[in-house]
Amino acid sequence: MAGDRENISGTILRLSLRTLVNMVLLFFLVEGCIAAYNFSYKVFADYPYMAVSKDTKTVTISKGQTAKDVALVLEKSDIVESRYVFLARAYLGRYNNQIQAGTYTLGPGMTPEEICKTICGQQSEGDT
Repeated sequence: MAGDRENISGTILRLSLRTLVNMVLLFFLVEGCIAAYNFSYKVFADYPYMAVSKDTKTVTISKGQTAKDVALVLEKSDIVESRYVFLARAYLGRYNNQIQAGTYTLGPGMTPEEICKTICGQQSEGDT
């Protein structure tokens, strides 16, 4: 009798732990999918960081700065929400190798596409 109870208790404990581990793994899988969706939406939706913002900031890009350097400057200046989203947009749009040195007036109300075109000299700042 006592052996049967231990066997049943052990089986219940194993099933409970296995269910708990599966629930934790499922939680992380769902959270990872949500994070991937949010990231890709921000990359492809082309909406501004702060749509209602009319603030502008002057950003200077030095000769030889890479797309990573520019993305970091834009993030620190609160012009883009995330440097990684901006980098993905710049690489997908093939703007990463076209960035030109200069001083630009940019703002969080601009879309990533507008920012990329502006710093690559493909769009004048007054065309936005």
